[in-house]
Amino acid sequence: MPAAWLETLAHDQFARAVLGIGHAIERSFQSDGGRMTQAEVRRRFDICERLFRQLRGDLGWGMQRVLDHLPGYLRCELDGAPWEPDRRTLWMPEDGA
Repeated sequence: MPAAWLETLAHDQFARAVLGIGHAIERSFQSDGGRMTQAEVRRRFDICERLFRQLRGDLGWGMQRVLDHLPGYLRCELDGAPWEPDRRTLWMPEDGA
């Protein structure tokens, strides 16, 4: 049975999504200098999976928008900082927001 977040993707988007999640996780380790254990990578992946499902599935965000925001939202989750998804209805890739 596929993970729920995968159901938000077309088959040809799987690799891009996994690479984007991997990039967010890698950046999170670089920024906090955390020890990259299998358990910690899995924990961060689970957070990304939940965020991805929320942003893509619940809010209907496009793939690029999700992947652009994922590293920042993961960082907030890891730091225990509150965050709100961007509520703008008009968005352009890499517009800085």
